[in-house]
Amino acid sequence: MHPFLKRLASATLLSMVALAAGPASAADYPARPVTIIVPFPPGSISDLSIRLIAAKMTQDLGQTVVVENKGGAGGIVGTTIAAHAKPDGYTLLLGTNSTNAINPSLYKTLPYNAQKDFKPITMTGVIPAIIVARKTLPANNAKELIALAKSKPGMLRIAVGSTTSRVASEALQIDAGIKMITVPYRGEPPGLTDLLGGQVDLMSLNLPTALPQLKQGNIKPIGFVGANRISLLPDVPRIGETVKSYTIPTGWNAIFAPAGTSDAIVKKLNEVIVAALKDPDVKTKLEATGGYIVTPTTPQELGKWVEQDTKTWAHLIKETGIPLL
Repeated sequence: MHPFLKRLASATLLSMVALAAGPASAADYPARPVTIIVPFPPGSISDLSIRLIAAKMTQDLGQTVVVENKGGAGGIVGTTIAAHAKPDGYTLLLGTNSTNAINPSLYKTLPYNAQKDFKPITMTGVIPAIIVARKTLPANNAKELIALAKSKPGMLRIAVGSTTSRVASEALQIDAGIKMITVPYRGEPPGLTDLLGGQVDLMSLNLPTALPQLKQGNIKPIGFVGANRISLLPDVPRIGETVKSYTIPTGWNAIFAPAGTSDAIVKKLNEVIVAALKDPDVKTKLEATGGYIVTPTTPQELGKWVEQDTKTWAHLIKETGIPLL
């Protein structure tokens, strides 16, 4: 065959493959339902928040946006599924600081690359965290907890439902010079259930997950893990006010696409998701969960945020001496 005809045939074949692979431009997207994977069980703030956002996205995109929970292994299971999905805009990830900033430094190996396997779309919100206790635990603040833990070394049980809460737990034990039993869960809701039932003594939780039970008096606050007190619970101190070296970075939620997703589709998704976050009804409902601060960004801003946060967590894990998993 003539070289020109070969090139023409090759170009035609490539065009057919590209058309078969998905929409040629953002104008054709989406042509079918979009799935957002949440790498945690139902009931977490990540799950609740993205369902509110997805409902508005469904209206604006004209296609159903489905939320699928794929919990397990500190968010690794669902994140891996999203990382290996086809980069056509039809499978997205609701990522967190656990899955996309902490795991690379906390695990010896991961089945996904948090930097290379994802393309940032937008942050959705930042979320404070708190350490809480079963209501019958004879400790009401960080000072009393430390004294209790020192009197019963290795006997108190602290639940963790994410790698963020694991780091918060391990760092507290190291900084305060205490030893507790860390009990891992697939996510926050099952750990909270066991805390309410008295199977564990303490838990590190996102504030929106903890707040309803705190208001009902079913659990009690020990202290916030971040650098600031929170206006929703102004009388609850930071643990860092007692353990001076202790501060855990603020958690966040964000939406990512698999690497290789076209810039045009990412741009369209960013516009739709940011519009959903700014919608008065959605924003009000998100903030009503308790402590969820709506934080829309550009893809570039999210990328820089994740890059810096990854370095911050890596430094914290190394300096604190938290054992790798």
